[in-house]
Amino acid sequence: MRLALFVASVLLLDGCHSAPQEQQPEAQAHAMTSDSFAPLATIKSASIDLPADDETFGDSLQAQVLNTNCLACHSAAMVRTQPPLTAKQWTVTVDKMREAYGAPFDKSETGAIVQALTATQPSKP
Repeated sequence: MRLALFVASVLLLDGCHSAPQEQQPEAQAHAMTSDSFAPLATIKSASIDLPADDETFGDSLQAQVLNTNCLACHSAAMVRTQPPLTAKQWTVTVDKMREAYGAPFDKSETGAIVQALTATQPSKP
């Protein structure tokens, strides 16, 4: 049905056009050259060099959870400088990392990650 409406619209619109005006040979030749088309955008390669950071969360069981699940995207220093959050706030953050940013851990691991984050964060002032 949509295709039929589309075809009918095209045919009706085609009949609405006035007869094409004759172009001068120069204008016609210029219209056919690729020089008259400007690119919409120029694509350039870009790269950044991130500083090396070999710091981990340590060797404890909770640190291993964070080393495994967080260090692929974040440095330990970056995670450690976050303000102290409640378990509920960390859960929202960890869920966002998995759902919105594609962090490679299963939903079932959220509790262990949140527990490790709350245990290793600095105390609230």
